[in-house]
Amino acid sequence: MHFIRRDFDPAELLECLVSTAHHGISFIDRDLNLVMINETALKLLELPADILDDDPRLENVFRYNAERGDYGPGDPEVLVKERLDLAGLFLPHDFVRTRPDGRILRIQGTPVQSGGIITTYTDVTTEHEQEKALREARDRLEDTLDERSRELGANRDLLLSSINAIKDGFAVTDAEGRVVLANNKMFEIYPQLPAFLARKAHVSEVINSIFPDEPVRNLDEFSDRQSMWTERQFPDGRWYRITRTRTDDGGMLAVYSDISSYKEQHAVLQSHTDELVRHLRKEKELNEMQREFVSMASHEFRTPLAIIDSNAQRILRKADKLKPEALVQRLGNIRDSVERMQYLIERFLNFSQSESVGMEINRDSISLRHLTLAVCERQKGIARDYKFVVDVDNLPEFMDLDRKLIEQGISNLLSNAVKYSPEQSTITVIGSEMDGKAVISVRDEGVGVPQEEISKIFNRYFRASTSSGIAGTGIGLNLTKMIVQKHGGNIHVESEVGKGTIVTISLPVVSRQAKVAQARAS
Repeated sequence: MHFIRRDFDPAELLECLVSTAHHGISFIDRDLNLVMINETALKLLELPADILDDDPRLENVFRYNAERGDYGPGDPEVLVKERLDLAGLFLPHDFVRTRPDGRILRIQGTPVQSGGIITTYTDVTTEHEQEKALREARDRLEDTLDERSRELGANRDLLLSSINAIKDGFAVTDAEGRVVLANNKMFEIYPQLPAFLARKAHVSEVINSIFPDEPVRNLDEFSDRQSMWTERQFPDGRWYRITRTRTDDGGMLAVYSDISSYKEQHAVLQSHTDELVRHLRKEKELNEMQREFVSMASHEFRTPLAIIDSNAQRILRKADKLKPEALVQRLGNIRDSVERMQYLIERFLNFSQSESVGMEINRDSISLRHLTLAVCERQKGIARDYKFVVDVDNLPEFMDLDRKLIEQGISNLLSNAVKYSPEQSTITVIGSEMDGKAVISVRDEGVGVPQEEISKIFNRYFRASTSSGIAGTGIGLNLTKMIVQKHGGNIHVESEVGKGTIVTISLPVVSRQAKVAQARAS
């Protein structure tokens, strides 16, 4: 009636409406004064009721919140200014904020045409908790479903893997005689089975596809024809023993075991065949040993033979001019090379004849530094058209190694570097000690090895595609790797086609002599 008569007080009516609203409501005018805020908003924002009595500026509310820590750490005045600048834009907004007491408020601002903005505050804590609970329940359900799916998938994969691991043919039918499961071996026996399985064909169709002249019409008939289906020869000539078992649900399991060998071979013939196979295997092993020996000899004897030939030629050329000590040195080099060849033959034969024992290591305390220098000097005498850069001063003084095997391994690396590099190029040998290991790197400027072949470079008889036209057997790096590994070390190759190769060996520093010297010093 007051509204109809137009004699009501608008401010009183507005205050009544705002105070009875379930949502918090506030109004900010164009001058950023908080001209109205209801009790619900004051409670939700935890503001004192008299905050606007003396000064209605919004700035005071922001400062109150900043000083009690609502906006987090920082200078309160800076925090207040940031929020005043944003409020002065009068932009519509809708966001959710969590209060310090844990309540969640939804704050929605709507600009008005006359200037200012009306903001509503809604407590959505319960809704958020319900949504959170719903999300958690949904996540748990999804996790449970995923787990069940994974379990079912794993069980299915396990079942398929298990039946495919069976050497015999295996198939399952349901109570109606439809084929529902079969393994790969059964697919070999019945080539058309995959198509039948896809449409769950009756077992009679499967059998009749192989034996059309002896049709099977139903599952009972197939199961009862024991005399026909205990053992059966198939069109491909193979014999199978067939075992059938009824399942609890009325279906059937069928197992086809290949017994062709038992049908075709007599016991005595089998014994003779086994003996022949044993002799053939032994003959193959002997041939392989002979082939390996010939390959090793052609590769590993090349260096000592070159040394013998070089020294012999110098003796012949300068026989009348050589001093006795020089002659003794030349003859000593020849004897050392002969001794090295004999040593290689003995070691290789022992290794070939006893694969279980393998290469034997006879350790002795030696100077790896001096040994490496000696091998480099010997190689310099053979490869006079190459430049050698040798720096091995940082190698350890004493190490327990098999002198001749390590000498052979380093010699293999140097001879390979020379063989696969052009004349006048540089061969670099660097020796050092790192992390308790002696490290020797041999770098060349040769043809290099393709990246995809580096993993095969240590395989016996393997030769890189870039070595075409260069004599070799592919045994040198293989033998070197065996020597290094027998000493507990590692070997590594880095290479780039056309730029060269770096082969690095690392050997653990094991030295009884050094330990004794250290014990005496202490």
